[in-house]
Amino acid sequence: MAFTSCLHRVQRGLSTVELVHSSHPRWPLPPGRSHLSPTIQISVLDSSFNPPTLAHLALASVLPPSPPPPANSPDTPLAAHPSQVDFDARLLLLSVRNADKQLKPGDATYEQRMEMMVLLAQDLAHTHSRNLHAAQRLPQELSAHEPNIAVAIIDEPTFVGKSALLLDFLHKRISDLYSTPGISLPPEVPSPRESTDTEPPYPYPKLTFLMGTDTIVRFFATRYYASEEAMKAALHRFLSPAENDSRIICARRISQGLSREQEETAETLLPDFVRDIAPADRITFVDIGEKECAFSSSEVREKIAMGDEGWRVMVTPRVAGYIEQHGLYSRT
Repeated sequence: MAFTSCLHRVQRGLSTVELVHSSHPRWPLPPGRSHLSPTIQISVLDSSFNPPTLAHLALASVLPPSPPPPANSPDTPLAAHPSQVDFDARLLLLSVRNADKQLKPGDATYEQRMEMMVLLAQDLAHTHSRNLHAAQRLPQELSAHEPNIAVAIIDEPTFVGKSALLLDFLHKRISDLYSTPGISLPPEVPSPRESTDTEPPYPYPKLTFLMGTDTIVRFFATRYYASEEAMKAALHRFLSPAENDSRIICARRISQGLSREQEETAETLLPDFVRDIAPADRITFVDIGEKECAFSSSEVREKIAMGDEGWRVMVTPRVAGYIEQHGLYSRT
């Protein structure tokens, strides 16, 4: 019922973003401790989650890229390696108005997708904690990287629009959190009385959108914009450090309906295009696993409809149990 209420609020324009689940009440601030940086780095995995797959889990688990090498280095920053620094928070985001995908007969409802996203968030928290322990982190390092994950919905089909709405939502949420007793400002951040019109009085959210090459090809396709000039203006707002200052981490995928040549072209041609708009470090490409990169929600749905049990290896056990319990995607 709570998910339905959130959905109605967003669809009726009563709310731009609804947070339907978080690992703790202080999200995106860290649980149980002070946030000591003037910025909050948040990864955003925006997808249809119909259903969530192991590819979603792998992509949601990626770390920020390492800082780019010096300008005279032969290495390209667009093929950056993951760093040992983690995001401060993670967000799984569902748009209830997608530029490409409309609800079809047999699809999971938005409420069901939200429920599966919460299950994925729980799997993500478990995977994240397990990876930290496997890395033999010290106890204080483990406590500094407790799961900090949320699930939200939004009624906006474009990444550029989502970035702007999320930033507005997060500014207000962070401001409200710092207005509650017991939460102090980081030392580098001016207090509200000391802040200027150009300086936020609270930690500033920085968004990194996670997507596959199948998605980034559409992100830079002119058909989703009024014109090429409109596209460049929108992407400048999205990527420019002077505006939304968003970044992209793109997973190399093997996608249905997209040839390997198209996938590779996306990675080789985008850098020149992006450099005309914003710094080259705005977009990095990563690998998420040989098996995971080939998994897709559409293939899961197709296998279930055909009675092919192979779909089970493409999702987490929690999500598989939910699909079975609710009889999703079956033709019978």
